[in-house]
Amino acid sequence: MSDAQQITLIVDGEETKVTTGTTGAELFFERREVVVARVNGELKDLDQELPEGADVEGVTVDSPDGLNVLRHSTAHVMAQAVQQLRPDAKLGIGPYITDGFYFDFDVAEPFTPEDLKTLEKMMLKIINQNQKFVRRVVSEDEAREAMKNEPYKLELLGKKNEAAEAGEGVNVEVGAGDITIYDNVERKEGTTVWCDLCRGPHLPNTKLISN
Repeated sequence: MSDAQQITLIVDGEETKVTTGTTGAELFFERREVVVARVNGELKDLDQELPEGADVEGVTVDSPDGLNVLRHSTAHVMAQAVQQLRPDAKLGIGPYITDGFYFDFDVAEPFTPEDLKTLEKMMLKIINQNQKFVRRVVSEDEAREAMKNEPYKLELLGKKNEAAEAGEGVNVEVGAGDITIYDNVERKEGTTVWCDLCRGPHLPNTKLISN
């Protein structure tokens, strides 16, 4: 392997040479407890390529940051289940919080106790399907097309340029950088079964929620 094909990283404090294009998933392949990477101080999905000279740290699922990512991914699973049960439900925001997560929904009728039992079963099914969380960078027009039936998401997109002052909702969903959508991808067919406007990062897959 030639030097031209390699880059240097600082991995957990140690200088390491890797092949250009190496992702966090490849770097931490033998450390199954790592669910996201901290790259130059920012949390990133494991499937993102690592840049030359980056300071990289593996973030484990039992760490505070790892737990927050797990909670955020679980919120996406819950929202997917809600829209399967109530296709007319409109999405608000779904961040992690200190002791868990929440997701805002606009629904015509309140959820019943039976709905909640059904949702729990649907979430478990989604988790066991081992769906992949796939990050997709999009233009504002592409995001608006993808979210055309989600009025609250469109509202957040309209506030993107005000993200620094607009409050938690805008920062959770769009922030000040790239606009990103996270697809939940079914493994067998490779098809997107649900998506949401979101900054991430997320677990590599839904199965990790139950581990």
